[in-house]
Amino acid sequence: MDDMNIKSAIEAILFAAGEPVPAARISLILGVSEEAVYAAAKELSDEYSFNLRGIRLLKLDKNLQLCSSPEYASVVTKTLEHRKPPMLSQPALETLAVVAYFQPVTRAYIDQVRGVDSSYTV
Repeated sequence: MDDMNIKSAIEAILFAAGEPVPAARISLILGVSEEAVYAAAKELSDEYSFNLRGIRLLKLDKNLQLCSSPEYASVVTKTLEHRKPPMLSQPALETLAVVAYFQPVTRAYIDQVRGVDSSYTV
C-alpha cells in the first residue's frame, strides 16, 4: 500500500470511528507497520495544520483521533447546541410512566395497566 493510500485509509478509519483508534489496530488492518501509520498520521496532521483545515489529527498516547480545530469551536458549539432532542412516541411515554411509577414491573403488568400490547414499545 503506497503512502497516499495509507493516509486516505487512516483518514477514512478515523472519520468513521468518531473516537480514538489504536495505531496498532490500524496497522493490523492495513497490513503496514505502526511506524508507517505514525508517519502517515504525522503527514496528515501537518497537512491539516498547514492548509488551515477545520479538522485536526491528534495522537493520544498510542491512539489516533480526528477532532475539530480549536479555531472553529464556537461555530461547532452553535451547530451542536441546536440539535433537536429525540422525541419519544406517546406509547413509549406511557410505558415509561408506568415503569417509573410502579417499578419493578413486567411486560405483562405494563400491558394490563395500559390496556394494550406493549411488546414493541418495551
